[in-house]
Amino acid sequence: MAKILISSLGTGSKKNGDYQKVKYKIDELIYHTSFIADALTEHLAIDKLFLVGTNKSIWDGAYEAFGGKDENYQMELMEKKDSGTINETLLDTFNKQVSKQLGLSGSRASLIDYGINDDELWAIFERYLEISESIEDGDELYLDITHSFRSLAMMSLVMTQFASSISGKKFRLKGVYYGMLEYLNETEEKIAPIVNLNILFELQEWIKAIDAIKKYSDFDPLIEILDKEGIELNAHNAFLQLNNAIDMGNMASIYSFVKTASKKIRAISESKNKVIKLLAEEVIALVDELDKEKMSDFQYALAKWFYKNKNYAMSYMALAEAIITKACEIKGYDIKSQEGRTAGKDYMKITKYDDYFSPKYANGISKIRNNIAHQLDNRGNNVTEDIKRLGTFIETFESFFLEDNKV
Repeated sequence: MAKILISSLGTGSKKNGDYQKVKYKIDELIYHTSFIADALTEHLAIDKLFLVGTNKSIWDGAYEAFGGKDENYQMELMEKKDSGTINETLLDTFNKQVSKQLGLSGSRASLIDYGINDDELWAIFERYLEISESIEDGDELYLDITHSFRSLAMMSLVMTQFASSISGKKFRLKGVYYGMLEYLNETEEKIAPIVNLNILFELQEWIKAIDAIKKYSDFDPLIEILDKEGIELNAHNAFLQLNNAIDMGNMASIYSFVKTASKKIRAISESKNKVIKLLAEEVIALVDELDKEKMSDFQYALAKWFYKNKNYAMSYMALAEAIITKACEIKGYDIKSQEGRTAGKDYMKITKYDDYFSPKYANGISKIRNNIAHQLDNRGNNVTEDIKRLGTFIETFESFFLEDNKV
């Protein structure tokens, strides 16, 4: 596992011929440097450093900050920086110096464009993809967004996240650091605090997790976050139990979760993590939606919930079971026995809903449900229509589930 820092270079400002040095403070320690990546590399014990900057960034200052001693080479960097003619070949010497000085094998500098149009933005993105190729599973990634143009700060965060998604590598963004230079004049000591803005990345991860729950009834992204963060066991286990039940289509397990959810939700809502507290509201809403006294009402509510979350196969399964359960409740049959449920199916044949439910009809609920469960035939040409029919079926049977439990 390696600690990797990606830092952007700005154009810098000089005072009395030298780049201005700043006192940076992080974790109560002070670093006096003109180059924040220098402070972060030491403080975080970085194993590999990637610098990105334009052909007018302060490569000469960075070279000096990392122990470069060749004055002629530093002068060449400064002259070509001023003229905007620095190129990748010139930075080869810079790369060797940084790797030698810090003992950071694989560290390198990369030139990027300003990002003033789509072509330049894509070119920057390709640079971040190149960097991501040097990151391995288990590595810890740190971003420094203090310098360079402000748009790069946003791009580096988004592009790093995107590169992680498409590369399939499981590295973790541990910190997004910003040296608050604007805070220098707020204190007599003239110290700029280095703050960790990793909450921005974490919130993006939470947003994706919440979206997956709302749109697809998928708790997997949430559980991955809980695993990664090592967050409260009670909250983790509660979500894992619910997710497993949904993934397996186990209506009995979902029903059991709903009926015992009050204690689980209390544990979640008392979490120290603020976002988990907000997620408790999502689970409460789900429980309120599914918390029904009768099994048939629960299964029907579950069918509607699956439909709303575009899980159409599970919606058909839940709806078909709900109809049989309701028939058993009306006739007083055992809803858990095979005999009782067979009798429930027979009862549906003498109701006005038979055309919608009977397996005799190719486009009926029972036929479609059986095909989903057993893959009996190819309904490829009917899939779109099956989805449309599902909404109609749910509406049609609304009145059936409102009937009294009487013959």
